[in-house]
Amino acid sequence: MTKPDEDPRVTEAFRPGGKMEELEAAIGKLDPDEAQFFLKKLEAAFRKRKIMLSGYLVAMVAWLVGMVCALAYFGMATGFVGWVFLVPFAIVGLILYIFGAWANRVGRIAEK
Repeated sequence: MTKPDEDPRVTEAFRPGGKMEELEAAIGKLDPDEAQFFLKKLEAAFRKRKIMLSGYLVAMVAWLVGMVCALAYFGMATGFVGWVFLVPFAIVGLILYIFGAWANRVGRIAEK
């Protein structure tokens, strides 16, 4: 069994229709050190998800631009250049890998 990336209570905060009032009440009952630690984890989770969403958006734009450029190159070139349609997918994979690694690094900051 794998270890989850986030605390289950942090994950609960992101669910649709999440019980934010219950979360606020639970944080209010903690002593200041525990509340500070939990809020640090929650902020790291928010930053991680924000970075991941940004990566998805950048990857989509890069794919669109890459496919338009690949189509233009394919139309102007003579001979077989079908490989050009693989390049946008390679760029998307690289972007998602970089943003994913960055998001994981930001998400682990709270564990230190």
